[in-house]
Amino acid sequence: MTTIDSTTPIIRHPDLVAAEMDGDLVMMSIAEGQYFGIGGVGPRIWELLERAVTVEELTATICDEFAVDQPTCRRDLMNFIQELLGMGLVQLA
Repeated sequence: MTTIDSTTPIIRHPDLVAAEMDGDLVMMSIAEGQYFGIGGVGPRIWELLERAVTVEELTATICDEFAVDQPTCRRDLMNFIQELLGMGLVQLA
């Protein structure tokens, strides 16, 4: 598994097709033929990953937009990004 830190730039995997559906985000990997879905703050994070961004930058934006403290946000984002990396939905920029 790829290890990242809070300054590692990450970006969406370019081969995914995504669409919003009832507030959730549904994605499909054409190459893998798999569907993925995320809800809650996930669609906003996905939007921010349109360009290369670090976990620190994501943390600052999410803390500005949602009621969450920085340590909790950073920890949750690191876990979420590691999951996305593991599923091949994002990549290192």
